[in-house]
Amino acid sequence: MLGTTSMAQTKKTTGGFEDVLTTDTILNKFMEHWIGKPYKLGGKTEKGIDCSQFNKRLYKDVYNKELQNVAYKQWEQTERIKKDSLQIGDLVFFRSRVSPSGWHTGVYIGNTYFIHAANRYEGVKVSTLEEPRYKVSIRGYGRLK
Repeated sequence: MLGTTSMAQTKKTTGGFEDVLTTDTILNKFMEHWIGKPYKLGGKTEKGIDCSQFNKRLYKDVYNKELQNVAYKQWEQTERIKKDSLQIGDLVFFRSRVSPSGWHTGVYIGNTYFIHAANRYEGVKVSTLEEPRYKVSIRGYGRLK
């Protein structure tokens, strides 16, 4: 539905943007622009953005679709899908002990990778669903209805 269903291509380089590219050039340009930008709870701009606002911005800029402002409302906007059905552009949701809302979210970009506004120490970055901290806290996967 969103973007292509092909897997992200990985290149083991220096840990930057080059590590994960999709076949969606608009998404790649968006990621290149945002990776490394700071995290700020409640933030909506390049000076600081939180996870749900990052998803909202990505969906607007890349897919011309509207998402709600907070993670649990984005959860409600999506239909549940299984991990093995994930496609580029699907949303991933996590339980969070550090977020005041108890939620964390990001956008799947293929091959177990997702992009998200991680936290105040890491900012916007690409992570893998296989990282232990994400494996144990997964809440579910969603595709916009």
